[in-house]
Amino acid sequence: MNTPLLSSFALLALASATVAQQPSYNAVQQAVQDQAVSTLPGGVMLSIPGVGTDFVIAGGGQFVKLPNGTARLTGRVFSESVLYNAFLVDILFQNRIAPNDPGYPPVGTPDLQLLPTAYTPSGSIDPSTFVYYTAASGTLTGVRNLDGAVLSLQLTGTPAQYGIGANNRNALLGLEASFQVTVVQQVPGNPFGVIGTAALLVDLPTHRPDDATHPQVDPTRSTLPFDRAMMLPGVADDYVFVPAGEFTEYDDGHAALTGTFARLTQLDDQWVVSLNLTGRIDPGEVGHPPAGSPVLQMLPSAYVGNGGTIDPSHWRYYQIATGTLVGQGINAGGSLTLTNNGAVQVGGAANQANTYFGYYGVFTTAIVTQPTGRTIGLTGDTQMFGLAAVFPVLPFPTLNTPAVPYALPTLTDQGIVIEGDNLAWTEYVGVEWDLVGQRDPSRWFTGYMLILDNQHIELHPRPGAVPGTYNLSIFNPAVRSNQQPLQLDAPTTPKLYSEAAVASGFTQHILVHSGTVTGPALSAIALSSSLVPTIYPGIVSLGIGDNNQSLLVFPGSYGHDPVTGITGVDLVLPPGMGPTLHFQAVTLDLGNFVLPLPVTNVWSVAY
Repeated sequence: MNTPLLSSFALLALASATVAQQPSYNAVQQAVQDQAVSTLPGGVMLSIPGVGTDFVIAGGGQFVKLPNGTARLTGRVFSESVLYNAFLVDILFQNRIAPNDPGYPPVGTPDLQLLPTAYTPSGSIDPSTFVYYTAASGTLTGVRNLDGAVLSLQLTGTPAQYGIGANNRNALLGLEASFQVTVVQQVPGNPFGVIGTAALLVDLPTHRPDDATHPQVDPTRSTLPFDRAMMLPGVADDYVFVPAGEFTEYDDGHAALTGTFARLTQLDDQWVVSLNLTGRIDPGEVGHPPAGSPVLQMLPSAYVGNGGTIDPSHWRYYQIATGTLVGQGINAGGSLTLTNNGAVQVGGAANQANTYFGYYGVFTTAIVTQPTGRTIGLTGDTQMFGLAAVFPVLPFPTLNTPAVPYALPTLTDQGIVIEGDNLAWTEYVGVEWDLVGQRDPSRWFTGYMLILDNQHIELHPRPGAVPGTYNLSIFNPAVRSNQQPLQLDAPTTPKLYSEAAVASGFTQHILVHSGTVTGPALSAIALSSSLVPTIYPGIVSLGIGDNNQSLLVFPGSYGHDPVTGITGVDLVLPPGMGPTLHFQAVTLDLGNFVLPLPVTNVWSVAY
């Protein structure tokens, strides 16, 4: 009679055991100090006296706990003070001792350096829940400035301490450990001196999005002919992320890649990627690496088996990856499906191009719908090459010196075309420190810019600046370009400008410049729905108003700023005032009163 009930309990027990035996995944980042619970400084993930004491996570940081009681910490770190001093990190933690295990807690533990009030019963942190690893060893593989260096790590002192509040910097899930460091290989030509004990302090959030960009080819290691993020055979082989995409590994073991691929030679040739990756397998798990992996497209000399420093045994894999490419720009209406053809590999130098942390995968691709405006034909599998980092790793933007120096009036509807290279990722154009980031011409009053292609940007600076020379520079999400001068000169005659079109309910900004007047000046502003002139002989001649039949003059007059020469007024017109109105101003030079009075240009606005 009890057999079904017993079977149910057995199934529940089996299910619970299965869940318990699953790996757990956390992202890795430097431990941050919470002053409410700690007086110890944070902000550093890895400190290695004699090498660098300010290493922080650069990308790919993961802490994986396996059912066999081991854990592995991987990622790429860089020095905040010397950006290109970087290491690939791989540390294996062993001999796990958890609460209720024999010998818990190990000798010398717990390490309690938070404020006393942080711990139970006063606070929320319970040291009796900490987990310890009494053995740990790993490798730091130097990259960029530290290329060629290999350091080994061996746990020293107290066991590694894991848990809520365990890193003594905050009340988050974290890890702390100390390591003896041994130089296996020196940096060629720049050897390390005496190296002290390394300190590892990390926070372990559930996940942390990384920016995805195209890996830039390291010709000393890679055979790739040029930089790219996606090859779509039969369509184009030079797609990159514009702007940066996003690659995220989650605590349930899946990962996601999203973003927009575009060709730098034709930025409107775009595909939006959405890729879901599952079936994760890490070093130390049965079946690692999966069949057909790793895929090694770098020069043989780059890998450890042939004298290099890159070790594919550190990589992890996603064995199932499916997603879509949805067309934009000239590919609008198009839709493709992606199914992986072999595992997607993730790790340091896994991207086939350089030693940064990234990914590589091959995908069988099928056309669901053709783009509306063209027909494409696929001739092979899609390949994706990615670099994943905590900030976008992008080519440096550069500005060319123009044949004719850049110059504009301080009040105008005109712009300039800036020339340079690697401009596709521009977020802001700096006119000194006035950052112009809008890409909408309706934002004339705040300035706007339009990315024309990878070598050209159309810039409309914020109107009304003080005349003078300003330094132009380009800001992408990671870096600032060199500078080029922009000369902004006062108009030589009175001028009036506003937005060319204003949506209902939005503010219209009318600015008037007094021209070459250097003394006090006033302006009166008029509007009309008619472009038939209004003339007061010998006094003023307006290009609007239909002989004063449809002329409205704003109440009062407006004094010009003596430095900028600008005055203005903001309007919010009620519905029904359009569809088009015309504006003009009459300017009075109080220091040199002459008739007829000078007038500005006529400016028309659509509503």
